[in-house]
Amino acid sequence: MPRKTASPLTELAVATALATAGTLFRLPSHRFALRMGAGLGTAFYHLIGRRRRMALENLRLALGDQLSPEEILRVAKESFANHGRGLAELFRFPLLDSEGLLALVQLEGLEHFQAAEAQGKGVLVLSAHLGNFDLMAPLLAAKGYPAALVSKLPAVRSASRWWLGTRENKGVRIFAGEGTLKDTLRCLREGGSVGFVLDQSAVHRDGLFVPFFGRPASTLSTLAVLARRTGSPIIPIHIFREGGGHRMIIEPPLNAQPQPDKEADILERTKSYARWTEKVIRRHPEQWTWLHNRWKTKPLKDPKQ
Repeated sequence: MPRKTASPLTELAVATALATAGTLFRLPSHRFALRMGAGLGTAFYHLIGRRRRMALENLRLALGDQLSPEEILRVAKESFANHGRGLAELFRFPLLDSEGLLALVQLEGLEHFQAAEAQGKGVLVLSAHLGNFDLMAPLLAAKGYPAALVSKLPAVRSASRWWLGTRENKGVRIFAGEGTLKDTLRCLREGGSVGFVLDQSAVHRDGLFVPFFGRPASTLSTLAVLARRTGSPIIPIHIFREGGGHRMIIEPPLNAQPQPDKEADILERTKSYARWTEKVIRRHPEQWTWLHNRWKTKPLKDPKQ
């Protein structure tokens, strides 16, 4: 299906907005830029009613049995503020060299990644849109382990160029669109690492419905398919804000005992990935993307019913 293109006016407006925001966020100190970003996120919380209502409803359905109404409001507001901080840091990427990046993030568990890489089958990384997830692949690259990410690209070309450039300038490759599977397999054969996030709604043709916060959520099955096909280890990695910086944790591999039945095997693997994702979100709910409609794709009704 051909990719939709934005109008020239939209392209110009987005390019101008990105350039202006980049200048504004790079001028002040890092701490003040984060305050600006948090303020912007909080403003979006109050101004973008549809996203605010979505975040609050998702929180009620997912954590309503654990959080009071006041806590749900607090978590939702902080989630928006955290997005703003992440955006500020993304615009400040050009100011960060490898040393600056390493100083910003405390890393735990690198030995798990190194052991997985030593197997020679490549590494499949499982992560989530938690904390400032954009820092993870650049930090691995700064440590000498260049990583690739499987991702969608923004529809507006000027935004896409900025999005790609910001990451590629830090040594991160992006696999998107046609050829993604071929690029991923080649990267794994060469012993590289490829990252996936499975916490966004997948369309029916790409996803399997697995439990996520007690509700069926269409979850991308590609990671499970690749793990079964290649035997590459799955390394879970997540990051969260802590104090004035970040803590990034690399966990031991999610080992799976292959099942003879291919469909059952892929389903069980995908369930385990969703369980891990839910686990780390529960630890830091205020740093996840509740404003995304994770449960947008609904199970199809059985035509026999």
